[in-house]
Amino acid sequence: MGFTVRDIRRAMDVYTRDNVYLGTVLEVIPGPAAPDGEPELSPDVLQSSAVSGELLGPMPTQPLGNRGPANQSARARYAIGQASAKPIGRGAIRVGKFGGLVGRREISLDAVQTVSLERVILRLRSDEL
Repeated sequence: MGFTVRDIRRAMDVYTRDNVYLGTVLEVIPGPAAPDGEPELSPDVLQSSAVSGELLGPMPTQPLGNRGPANQSARARYAIGQASAKPIGRGAIRVGKFGGLVGRREISLDAVQTVSLERVILRLRSDEL
């Protein structure tokens, strides 16, 4: 599964596998589309709990017509609409510190291991760059 413009954005912090800070994402450079047959999400990833946590809360609103809990489940892909997000393909990210004045470099998306919250973590150590 490739990354989309919603996954990696400007101003996200970039770290190596050994936790060395490289800077922030200055630019996302789209590349050619990933080849057909790239693996999709496993159906196991999209399973939801049998009981909604919202129903266990102090004032459940789902029985009153609130569709939010159902729309934001794993099965509904957390209501993000991945199909509508533009894929980055086999592109790269431009990274640097202080607005790109220091340590500016271009890193292939193949080197990205994890994207979490506002952080991009590479599968490479700092000595491998």
